[in-house]
Amino acid sequence: MEPKKQLYAFITDYNWDVSRTPVPVTDDVDAAQKTLAARGICFSTCEITTVELDGQTLKGKPENYSARRYVGIDRLYTRDEVIQSMEADMNGLYASMRDSIRSVIEHYKEKPADSIHITGLERHGEFIGVGKDEKVFDNKGLQLWPPVAPDVKTEKTFKPMKPIHLKPKTP
Repeated sequence: MEPKKQLYAFITDYNWDVSRTPVPVTDDVDAAQKTLAARGICFSTCEITTVELDGQTLKGKPENYSARRYVGIDRLYTRDEVIQSMEADMNGLYASMRDSIRSVIEHYKEKPADSIHITGLERHGEFIGVGKDEKVFDNKGLQLWPPVAPDVKTEKTFKPMKPIHLKPKTP
């Protein structure tokens, strides 16, 4: 009878269609695994409150949506790598096509130098900028961006000090 909040993922497929039915997940890594298994390209998570009432499970409206999380990404690209790739693609193209690519390059030159971009998603040659709160996972469901802090383990174990008993000076 107590309301419970459950994490769910909405999976987006290659046609950029978002699933109508959310999938229950435990965290972003679980959602990434389920998105990959469903052949999706990205997902977002939300919380849904459920309550049991007279043997029925009632669900509330989704809330607290996350930013987009991309999956199946091979690598991250810097702004300069994107520009270099596009410049290399211009060789051997018609003048009108080169002009079109030049305008896209000018657009990328306006982006911050430290911006992160991805490609893939079955749209070869198209780069997508990764937003501030967005995450990127590889094809195994491991997080690529933002970098995950490593587990730090100390090699030494520390023993507690022995208590020191001081005796008062006697006059």
